[in-house]
Amino acid sequence: TKLFTYKGYGELTNINPELVYSVYCDLEYRKKWDGYVNELYQIRDEAERSIIYWRVAYPWPMSHRDYVFERRSRIFERDGKQQWCILGKGLEDDSVKCPKNVIRVVEYEQTLAFEPTDSGGTKVFMYYCDNPGGALPTWLINWAAKTGVPKFMDDLQKACHRYDK
Repeated sequence: TKLFTYKGYGELTNINPELVYSVYCDLEYRKKWDGYVNELYQIRDEAERSIIYWRVAYPWPMSHRDYVFERRSRIFERDGKQQWCILGKGLEDDSVKCPKNVIRVVEYEQTLAFEPTDSGGTKVFMYYCDNPGGALPTWLINWAAKTGVPKFMDDLQKACHRYDK
């Protein structure tokens, strides 16, 4: 079992946490701004969680990956500041069949936390861990750690600026 873990911490300037939260959770909008999303939709909504299907485009010649996962969200207060937290965890769920030539990822966890800065921005913490299955080349692992996570944060910030809901 190969688990890959990525952590990111940064600040999105001039964007409030509520907007970051909305942009991240809007699955239809995510398809427009996240170039790695091949398919993304909510399977069902349960009492305290949403079950989501997500297919990720991996670079050629590798197989795409897909995920069925639960997402839980909370807004709470700590030290007088509101904080937004999103948790994702992979599920073994056969409600969506894995397409041919796609690898199903079951070992998956993600945590995102947002809180306001004193200057009107958002502090962002991201933790991501998964076992993508198959043999991944070293260059892809290095790219994800050094370039992929920062690029995701840049894309998220740009998406926040363009969001109109």
